[in-house]
Amino acid sequence: MRNFVALDDYRLNHKKPPEPETVLGEKGIFTLKPDGVFYAAFSSDGQPQTERRICSPLQVLGETRSVSSDSWGRMLEWKDGDGKTHKWAMPVELLAGDGLEVIRTLMSGGLHIATGKSKQVVDYINTCKAVSRITCTNKTGWHGGAYVTSNTVYGEDAGEYVYQGSLINTAIGQRGTLAEWKGQVSACAAGNSRAVFAISAAFAASLVRLAGIESGGFQYTGESKDGKTTVVKMAASVFGVPDDYKRLWRTTSNALEGTALMHNDGFLILDELKMCSSKEVGDVAYNLTNGQEKARSTKAGGMRELRTWKLLYFSTGEISLPDYVASGGGKTFAGQEVRHADIPSNAGTGFKVMDTIHGFKDLPAFFAHINTTINRNYGTAGDAWLQRIATDRASIEATIGDSLTTIKAELLPDNSNTQHDVVATRFALVALAGEMATQYGITGWNDGEATGAAKRCFNDWLEGFGAGNREDTKILQAVTAFIERNGAKFQDLTLISPNAIPDLVGYSRMAASGREYLVLASQFERICDGYSRKQVVPVLVAAGILQTATSKPERIPDGVKKVYVLRLQDDSHE
Repeated sequence: MRNFVALDDYRLNHKKPPEPETVLGEKGIFTLKPDGVFYAAFSSDGQPQTERRICSPLQVLGETRSVSSDSWGRMLEWKDGDGKTHKWAMPVELLAGDGLEVIRTLMSGGLHIATGKSKQVVDYINTCKAVSRITCTNKTGWHGGAYVTSNTVYGEDAGEYVYQGSLINTAIGQRGTLAEWKGQVSACAAGNSRAVFAISAAFAASLVRLAGIESGGFQYTGESKDGKTTVVKMAASVFGVPDDYKRLWRTTSNALEGTALMHNDGFLILDELKMCSSKEVGDVAYNLTNGQEKARSTKAGGMRELRTWKLLYFSTGEISLPDYVASGGGKTFAGQEVRHADIPSNAGTGFKVMDTIHGFKDLPAFFAHINTTINRNYGTAGDAWLQRIATDRASIEATIGDSLTTIKAELLPDNSNTQHDVVATRFALVALAGEMATQYGITGWNDGEATGAAKRCFNDWLEGFGAGNREDTKILQAVTAFIERNGAKFQDLTLISPNAIPDLVGYSRMAASGREYLVLASQFERICDGYSRKQVVPVLVAAGILQTATSKPERIPDGVKKVYVLRLQDDSHE
């Protein structure tokens, strides 16, 4: 691991880069000295005048550019008043115009700039010609053999990459030691399935790309004040300041693109589902896992290159995603529910989200202890984790597939389907990551702790999701619900003198097995309620509700008409 990069001789010989020699500008001479950068303007006869200090020491360590040789920039380094070193991959486009954004950023980072000398500082940066070339990226996550965050690069290729972008995750940071985090935060999670699973998910996020699986998420769903937020803050402490790292669902689909890019190959926490509109939340969750921003045109009229991401997210809510969407008049599809796995937050042992409170007098005391310790110990576990997986990337990629297959076989029931398989793969990745972090000496848990938590949470998810095909179940529910809501739009054929019905959908009559509904062929899409005829017909046939896959002629009082005959059992209305 190395915090950003410097010159080639720094990478090769581990020496501090030499101070630049005097730089000749168009209107004067810049000189970097131990006590600052000095500028001597040329007089009318071309001779340098008395030099003046324009800022505290500021080095240009190298030039940055993307893999495609665009997005050029400069790597700047300086120290603030406390002696802390700052490094910034400055996009060179910020030097256009008056360069005030550059000055604001430097001053915000503690660089002292003499009054009235901002223009000279911008000219100095623009004039320095560094020979070092560094590959920059505006996206965090995996790049070759390096793992890039907005402030640190890990791995064997760390010296080749630098983050250069406006999306900075300021919540990433460290406080305390790994031993303290392990002994005070991770230890409280041990024995608690929901806490162990959430923390393991934080580690698993950076393995999604290596595993070659889709992005996805989990949600702890349960009553207010049951400890859901405390548990996800424990997971947030893996990488940074818990209250800051945790984000709220108060967002739109467009705004979430920037958040997703900031967490590429990483872990995102979204607290309080109801803070997002019930009419938007389904699209937000789908776009989050879809992993690609909307197509947008450039000012020149072309199409901007689409930015993509991979991630795992963790959500909390008092109501599940499908129920919340339904409360706003919408509906979810099985694909959304597979991407967003709802897990009941109550562990079922009388301690709400917890299985055990480790000897504390009561649950509030345990929660108070956790909230105190996570604010004193954070970030060190994630730093240790990224160092190890960046070093071990090749071996992880070579074995992760087989490892997931083994764990998934332990999770899946005998009657599982492809939807169960997709979700089980994500749960297996969480289990694997938790076990790896334990083997790396990061968690302090016993072997098998993370796997046991994943199994418990998967079984609780499966119980709510159902054993059958979720899409088929939702289609049956949609058709049945339509008929129940719109019974008045079916003319009852058992009446001697039926009344004319506006907005007619079909007819109904009693049969030995229950009431039959004769849906006019021209109206069939209405009962599909958002699904296609091709999706609905095979499901209804398989369920025994529809006798034939095609419409057939039926004689009714108005003559012969083509209808689909649906035979609903009495228990269809329960």
